[in-house]
Amino acid sequence: MDRSNKVKLSLILYLNYFVHGIGLIILTQNMKTLSGEWGTPLAVVSFAISGMGIGKLIAYYALGSLSDRYGRKALVVFGMGMYVIFFFGITLTHDFHIAYLLTILAGMANSALDSGTYPTFLEMNGNNGAYTILIKAAMSLGEFVLPIYIGLNENLGGWYGMSFVITGAILLINLILISRTKFPQRPKTEKQISRRLFSERLTAPKIGMLIILSIYGYTSMAVMILFTQWITLYGTDFLGMSNLQAHFLLSLYSMGSIIGVLLIFSILQRGLIRDIRLIVGLNGLSVLNLLIICFSTNPLFVSITSFLFGVTAAGGVMQVGLNIFSAMFPHAKGRVTGIYFSFGSIALFTVPIITGMLSKISTAAALRFDIVIALISLVIWVIGHRLMDSIESSDLDRERRQINLIDFFILKLLQWRFKHVRAIGLKKVQQNGTIFDLKREKEILDKIEQKIRDKENSRYYQSIFKSIMTSSKNYQSEIQEKGRV
Repeated sequence: MDRSNKVKLSLILYLNYFVHGIGLIILTQNMKTLSGEWGTPLAVVSFAISGMGIGKLIAYYALGSLSDRYGRKALVVFGMGMYVIFFFGITLTHDFHIAYLLTILAGMANSALDSGTYPTFLEMNGNNGAYTILIKAAMSLGEFVLPIYIGLNENLGGWYGMSFVITGAILLINLILISRTKFPQRPKTEKQISRRLFSERLTAPKIGMLIILSIYGYTSMAVMILFTQWITLYGTDFLGMSNLQAHFLLSLYSMGSIIGVLLIFSILQRGLIRDIRLIVGLNGLSVLNLLIICFSTNPLFVSITSFLFGVTAAGGVMQVGLNIFSAMFPHAKGRVTGIYFSFGSIALFTVPIITGMLSKISTAAALRFDIVIALISLVIWVIGHRLMDSIESSDLDRERRQINLIDFFILKLLQWRFKHVRAIGLKKVQQNGTIFDLKREKEILDKIEQKIRDKENSRYYQSIFKSIMTSSKNYQSEIQEKGRV
């Protein structure tokens, strides 16, 4: 796949998730208006919103299997089409039952997008999961933009349905663009064994990781759902904040989420930290942040840690877990995505029920249950870290990761060295100095020889540094020739 097509496809897929971020909250942002349109109380509108979770749950695994069998593009286009029906359909219906079916359709649309998009990014970038993390940033941006638009639209007395129509129109344009865009070709081996999730006999560590990753599909989603559901009420009821201040806690969390996405993307793209260590660290920090949020009575501390919690818990750590899952079963990326997010869909049902019961005690009790879920995530990943070491028992894999990290720093140092080589070359041009200085070269090689401890490899080190110096001389010769011209 050429670079221009790759960039175009990436932008289209990210735009889909910008729309999806809007889709997740567009009904809740219009609850009062929809209550009047459907002639139902707010509680019934809230029940209709749960249809999205049902749609996700019933479709994820099946659509993941279809993605592996029939290709990613078909699933993405299918999901976009169903979302278009949802956005335009809501503005046309006045019947709650039809609206409920449309929200189920929206949940299925999300399942289709996930099953086709996540594997596409992995296949497009050589199984580098960094780019899937940006999906979360696109969603957060949609969640940030929509409330501002709706607030302005209501102040101007605009029609509520315009937000649905504009979003649906964006998807229609995206459908035209994606129809003319190529998707990466899947490996032949994947096509041959894509009907089976387990193409080889599973070892005990792999079975353990399969269980851990499935549980994390639930807990990672549950941690975010619970926090966003109760933090505002917690701010007003327990911290004595004003309504605006309490809502700003959620805004800080959203901003932290976007910063976290960019941070995790940079770390994964550069390979600075192994993904399993990254996920353990982020979950540990999430627990620490939650403890401060839930037990501090200082609004400033709670505000700061709400932002930090967004970085650690909602900055793409869920996608890191999916990347690990997909890497374990590379022949069934779509099906793995389906399994992972199916457990997340279960969280959409159970968390509101459990926390609703706890809220009868207090709002603080409901929010503090998030600590329990976050602790479960941390514990399973501490265990998972040990299991991954067993799975990747080959020293070759570990050493290659170390070499990749060392190469990263070597490149940085070489770039730094060549900046000084250039500076010296320019001065030699001005002073009519000579490029070749045998005495200087001998001094460098003698110093290197003195610092080498494993003398049996001395000739290799000397050869590497001679090559660096030869390249430096050639570079300075080019500078000198350009200076003469």
